[in-house]
Amino acid sequence: MIRRSIGAAAAFLLAFTALGGSTAAPATPRPLSVVQLGDSIASGEGTLYGYTYDAATRRWVGGNLDAAWQGPYPACHVSPDAYGTIVARALRARFTTFACTGASYTDGIIGPEVSPGLLSTTTLRPAQFGDWANQRDLNPAYDAARPDLVLITLGADDLDFTHVVTDCVTNAVAHSINLEALRCTATNPGPTITTDFTANLPVLGPHYHALIDAIQARGRAAHRIPKIVFTTYHDPLPLGSITCPDVALLDPTQVAYLRTLVPTLDTTIRTTITGLHAHGVAVADTSKAMLAANGTNHRWCSPQPWAYGFSIFTVTDPASLTSQAPFHPTPDGQRRYAALVTPVARTVLGVG
Repeated sequence: MIRRSIGAAAAFLLAFTALGGSTAAPATPRPLSVVQLGDSIASGEGTLYGYTYDAATRRWVGGNLDAAWQGPYPACHVSPDAYGTIVARALRARFTTFACTGASYTDGIIGPEVSPGLLSTTTLRPAQFGDWANQRDLNPAYDAARPDLVLITLGADDLDFTHVVTDCVTNAVAHSINLEALRCTATNPGPTITTDFTANLPVLGPHYHALIDAIQARGRAAHRIPKIVFTTYHDPLPLGSITCPDVALLDPTQVAYLRTLVPTLDTTIRTTITGLHAHGVAVADTSKAMLAANGTNHRWCSPQPWAYGFSIFTVTDPASLTSQAPFHPTPDGQRRYAALVTPVARTVLGVG
């Protein structure tokens, strides 16, 4: 009976095949999709200018400010060297980036990123994500990417960190010729740090939570809730009291105080995200991205720094003062970011 049943089944299969039928092939798994949101660290700012480091003078040299940045929004300074590209490659995933230099939560993530000018305002790019709660400025390309993982580096521009550092340098130069008291120190932070950094810091946590809620709500509507990985920020300032051209414009007490600001921002990020892993949200600690896996130092004025420094600025080349590279990771620094983010991404996705 069993043999006759097997024979009948075989005969049926042969007849079915002869008539043009076929058995269903196993479905090919859809490749993972990674989406990048965020600021200049996420976009890869600085990496395409072509600066090189002269270890003998401990200064950054060369560079071309007319670098060709990726479209469709070249003013965002998106680079193929950005860490998200490397993470996606490691995951064998499709990668879509909406990151843009200067992006903050309100000006770049949920709303368009604009650059105010003397006579007009320029839109650098439409909102990277959009205002989900009010259904405004929603980015259709985000939906088209159908993300499984969203990488986010965000917060420094919410605290106007560039403005803070610029004010510190300007004040240090003025103080050196006795025009005003030294600020940007522990005893005298000054109005810029108080207004831009300290006053805005408490808003970051609620903004992170709002963005997480919006990403997950949008995912539920699309029947695909992505995992989310935030990063912290690195600190490139040299350790100790060494003489370093990249901080030559700053007073040592200012350098010491600036060293406390990035850890303060990182603590806010960790505090906000810690405990959300069960909800598919994690933080990759990239605060030590200026250290190699073996502990080798790659901060400013090390033999091989992984972040561009202020020595890019020279009085003999006024155009150099417009460079946005200082403080940002080099291609090596971006690769170190990726090395720290990738294992966290694998864990939150549940892939090997």
